[in-house]
Amino acid sequence: MRKNNSKFFCLTGAVLFLLSFSNSALAENSGLGVDTSAVMLRIEPGKELDFSFNIKNQTDSKQIVHLEQRDIEIGNENAVSFLDVSNGPSSWVVFEENDFTLESNQGRPVKASLKIPENQKASIQMMTMVSFSSSEDLAVIGPRATGSIGVYTLLSGSEAQNASGKIESFTYPKFVDKEFNVGVVYLNNGDVQFVPQGKVSVINLFSREKKEIPFDNHFIFPGKKITFSKDLSELSPFGFYQIRISFIDGNKQLLEKTGYVFGKFLFWIIFPGIVVFLYFVRMLLVERKKNSQSV
Repeated sequence: MRKNNSKFFCLTGAVLFLLSFSNSALAENSGLGVDTSAVMLRIEPGKELDFSFNIKNQTDSKQIVHLEQRDIEIGNENAVSFLDVSNGPSSWVVFEENDFTLESNQGRPVKASLKIPENQKASIQMMTMVSFSSSEDLAVIGPRATGSIGVYTLLSGSEAQNASGKIESFTYPKFVDKEFNVGVVYLNNGDVQFVPQGKVSVINLFSREKKEIPFDNHFIFPGKKITFSKDLSELSPFGFYQIRISFIDGNKQLLEKTGYVFGKFLFWIIFPGIVVFLYFVRMLLVERKKNSQSV
């Protein structure tokens, strides 16, 4: 299998673990893990491209592993739809080995190659499905894990690599209550997938105390949206805050949006002071009026 490292782009992120498994409560370890959750290849019509990732058996028993490539469509919020097509892009992929066995805690590389047709230019999305189940001929004490994990494979047809993003919306309650969630809809308007680095900065405008809370990391695929959310219910209902969300996109550009939040009880602290202030203003005006009349 010919290597083509100069055209191989691999994005590593949070490890994709078990998507589904059964009877895992009593197992010390259950599931398989991979070290690469997404790989990206640049399309070269008529060329053969190689890609690989590492897999590890994290269960307490021997696992039979099966590999297959599936055509997919990725929507907003990383929703994956499997496409049932004949002779689709997934048919171009050839694994070095489709079926093998992994001992407990054993790891190994998964290697594959794909031949790009001469006329192929458009972007492609596929997924390597790694199915596994405990070996039937092996006596296992306790539960047996079974399930599958997926590794995204994306082929981009464009020579340019644009990893720009955009904050589409920023929502938050106007008043601090028992439940207070900040929501951000982030759009990948580039042509590659990336993980934007985002956080929420909360500034108490009375004490000037500042707190920064990172968002969870998510891959965002080209042209798709992800909703980030963060619970800020620990804020005081007597406070007054500035909420600032910021993201660093794949091009290292800083994106920010700012809002202001009042504690729901803040009004009952300020209102008596306003009443007293207005009362003294009125008394002052009345006194001045009396003095002007006497003169």
